[in-house]
Amino acid sequence: MWLAHIIRRGLERDPDALALRDVRRDVSWRQLHRDTAALAARLRRSAPRGSRVLVLSGNRVEVLETYLACAVAGLVAVPVNPALTDRELGDIVEAVEPVAAVAEGEQLVRLDGLYPMLVLTDVATVAALPDAAEPVAEGAGTLADPVMILHTSATTGAAKGVVVDQRSLQLNALSWLADVRPDADTAFLNAGPLFHGSVVIALDHLAAGGTVCVLDRFTPQGCLAALERWRIGHAFLVPSMVRLLLDAKGLDGTDLAALRLLLHGAAPMPADLAREAAGRLGVRLQTVFGITEGGGPVVSLAPGTPVGEPPVPGAVCVGRPMLGTALKVADSAGAPVPAGTVGELHVAGAGLMQGYWKKPEATAEVLRDGWLNTHDLGCVGDDGLVWVVDRRNDLVLRGGQNVYPAEVEHVLRQSPLVADVVVVPVASEVWGQTPVAFVVPAAGAEFDEDGLLALCIGQLAAYKRPSHFLRVDAIPRNPAGKALRPRLRELAHRTINEPEDPR
Repeated sequence: MWLAHIIRRGLERDPDALALRDVRRDVSWRQLHRDTAALAARLRRSAPRGSRVLVLSGNRVEVLETYLACAVAGLVAVPVNPALTDRELGDIVEAVEPVAAVAEGEQLVRLDGLYPMLVLTDVATVAALPDAAEPVAEGAGTLADPVMILHTSATTGAAKGVVVDQRSLQLNALSWLADVRPDADTAFLNAGPLFHGSVVIALDHLAAGGTVCVLDRFTPQGCLAALERWRIGHAFLVPSMVRLLLDAKGLDGTDLAALRLLLHGAAPMPADLAREAAGRLGVRLQTVFGITEGGGPVVSLAPGTPVGEPPVPGAVCVGRPMLGTALKVADSAGAPVPAGTVGELHVAGAGLMQGYWKKPEATAEVLRDGWLNTHDLGCVGDDGLVWVVDRRNDLVLRGGQNVYPAEVEHVLRQSPLVADVVVVPVASEVWGQTPVAFVVPAAGAEFDEDGLLALCIGQLAAYKRPSHFLRVDAIPRNPAGKALRPRLRELAHRTINEPEDPR
């Protein structure tokens, strides 16, 4: 259906134009059509329509070819983070019951040892597979057919499988074309992991007829080299990647003349970082707010949109709902709240997930009457702009009063001695919870707890001030750039409540 149509359209439009590219291969639309047809035929020999196929590989163009081949064959691709432990992998395998897997190198050996019943394909051999004698009929199936099961990043608990259908990918691509407007010849850099929900952005650029350039893994110098060598026009990066690019020694000598638009998401982009990036990289910046359960990007802030003062210090303006997405701000009972009032953000539209795989109770907790509760706290201004304040699970409830971590982090980031900061709640016998700040000192700077406290005293009410400042060398983050707050909450509890062993 939709993904097969993208391939067919690219083939008919310009078969020799580049569709995919990485350091190993350039893939034309003609080659992409051949590869996906060959792999689809191979998979269908052992995997009946609707079966699940594990995809376990590092970033490479063949991973995207595998997703497309599964769609052509009527199969459901299940991307898996190669860094998962055997136990975590086992949880996914037990849930989705795959019959086949496409994997790379050591992951092939791993799967063969753990699950010998799986029919395995080496992802590196996709381009060498024999042409399909009888290609799978591309017109089969419907837009309601599941095409991927994307597992959430598990920043707030055990990962859940998000069932994505063809209709969701179609709507996301159409909204991307309307709100981001990539030209047909745009080269897009995919710097994030292809097993993550952000992969839909790569598929969006394919739908636009552009070239998706896949970075094996992000390093500042490697990213700069790819931006220059492949003449990248659009790139999607998380704020931590942007910071590393700006700090890279090779930036000043890199030709970024082709780069027109820097899309960013997954975590808040500090205003000073955005200004520095726009000036030094010479690009426009566009904010993207998305959620895997919502089909990917759902709200976007177009470059140059006038933005007023935040309703809560530290709140981030993410723009307006994208084409096909409706948004409301609601209280805990799901009732809409007035403009300017902070509540939980809900989204609706054809791009929503079908549900969590084999988890009807968990699905019912977030999906109700066609609305998805993102569990993000935010509000909508009189001008229609959407502001995100914090995650509901990250909120600190101190003595019955709400403390938004983003507000405290905003104050602490004003210190030139702070490179990075995350605020989490920790249990308190007196107040229920109090905020604790994990701080990464700036390069060469001392960790000045008294100075940080003084900064907070000057700008925050007493109940908002962190009870502890904990020094760390780096904030732990998942592959999407989101802080691993559950891990930090656990570390804060151990550090504060458990006495050190004197031995």
